[in-house]
Amino acid sequence: MPRKIDALIIDDSPTTRRMIMAALHQAGLADFTFAEAGDGLEALKRFRPDDTEIIFVDMNMPRMGGLEFIRELRARHPRCPPTVVITAESNKDRLRQAFKEPGVSAFLLKPVDQDRLRSGLKRIVDSIPERSGPYAVPHGECVPRAVTEVLHEACGLRVTHAPSEQDVMHGDLVLGMLVIQGAVHWSVALGFARETAEAVVSGFAGYEIPFDHADMGDAIGEITNMVGGRLKALLGARGVNVEMSLPAVVGASNFRILRLRNTPADSTEFDAPAGKLWSTVAVGLHGGMVL
Repeated sequence: MPRKIDALIIDDSPTTRRMIMAALHQAGLADFTFAEAGDGLEALKRFRPDDTEIIFVDMNMPRMGGLEFIRELRARHPRCPPTVVITAESNKDRLRQAFKEPGVSAFLLKPVDQDRLRSGLKRIVDSIPERSGPYAVPHGECVPRAVTEVLHEACGLRVTHAPSEQDVMHGDLVLGMLVIQGAVHWSVALGFARETAEAVVSGFAGYEIPFDHADMGDAIGEITNMVGGRLKALLGARGVNVEMSLPAVVGASNFRILRLRNTPADSTEFDAPAGKLWSTVAVGLHGGMVL
């Protein structure tokens, strides 16, 4: 059964609003329910962060057009839903400028091409977090599962985990980082406290490796790569096909996670026998996609 998604349709033409709603129903990607507004000013009054999961807004409207609406919405709200700009604009300079606008997830060209809408909108729909559950990132629970399985199988460590709001990792740390691309676009980081890093890599290598040893970076990189491989398999089993970058490894002290404005992100804290480790995953939505 398709998931339920609440959409806000903003266009000064009631006919166009009905056309967009019909096209979204026909796409079959979700069970959409709709709120409507006739221009950007009305939409700002009607917008409810907890009841709007995607926005479709006309680029050219009286009183307040789509791009101005997006700027004002982002100024007022720390987290904004994916936003699709509807346009029949033919002026290349205006389109080129619109493609640079932060907060635009895609452009929907009029007249609507149903096949292009369906294929392009699927990535956006898949990126919308479920309202229930502890994770904001769709499929985000696959990250701590991959970490837990790899640490147990490859390093002999059993860990427990829970979602975390913590933004600062205290003490000396080593971090492994990956970029995941494909059906989802993620930045993933694993952070290991000093004692945990030593326990993890020593269990992995079969001999003791101190935190400052030259092999520490290589070992954390290999473990991060294994986590990425397990994550790829877990996502693939859900029909979410991805590729991943080679891991990058850095050392840090009192590392702070900086969350991009309006970008869904999850953090997980793990308890291991030797100490703490963390994982974070952040979503990137590609502006400039044309539906």
